[in-house]
Amino acid sequence: MGRKAVLFGFWLLGYALGFFAWLVRAPVIRFIENFGISADMAGALIAGFAGSVMMLVGVVLWSYLSSS
Repeated sequence: MGRKAVLFGFWLLGYALGFFAWLVRAPVIRFIENFGISADMAGALIAGFAGSVMMLVGVVLWSYLSSS
């Protein structure tokens, strides 16, 4: 898989995950606030989780496609 295709894949995955996180942020923030966490901290938790999932999936896919 070429370098440009991998970079495009990372970008596309990040965009899709960010778009989805933006759509579900309000109910998720309200849910997290029930545990006594502020809205800012809840937003940071959502962003961190979305970023970590994107990187994990991206590295696993890249590793899989590079080995085949």
